[in-house]
Amino acid sequence: LEHGEGNHTLLAGMSRIDSLVGQRLMAGEPVGVMASEDKPTLYFELRHNGQPVNPLPWLTARKDKVSG
Repeated sequence: LEHGEGNHTLLAGMSRIDSLVGQRLMAGEPVGVMASEDKPTLYFELRHNGQPVNPLPWLTARKDKVSG
């Protein structure tokens, strides 16, 4: 998934992809469907200019950014 400004996400492990190359997606819109096995595994990687980036800052909610 391309996010612009050199950022993209790599996803693997889905049994079906429901979007097309070049298609614009809205926030929260499904990209595909996970496999229906006992323990499906999604591989998720953030990259900036082709280099892996630690996703933890993107996935961790900070108290000063969370509305209560």
